[in-house]
Amino acid sequence: MISMYSTPADGPGVLAIFDVPEPDAAAAISGVVVASGALHHVKLTRLLTQDEVIHVRKKASQLRGAYKPPGK
Repeated sequence: MISMYSTPADGPGVLAIFDVPEPDAAAAISGVVVASGALHHVKLTRLLTQDEVIHVRKKASQLRGAYKPPGK
């Protein structure tokens, strides 16, 4: 199975992608690595699979008609 993930580039540095069984595990792993001093200026970003992106876009499409901007 091929998994595709995407995120916008945010300047120079290293992008490490790792898969964990639970989202809070990623935060715990990141915290341990940063606390060790091995990495600095870490930004943790949850990536979405293409299936998740499709679901988000469908939900946004459903909500778009119900949203009224303030003052309108």
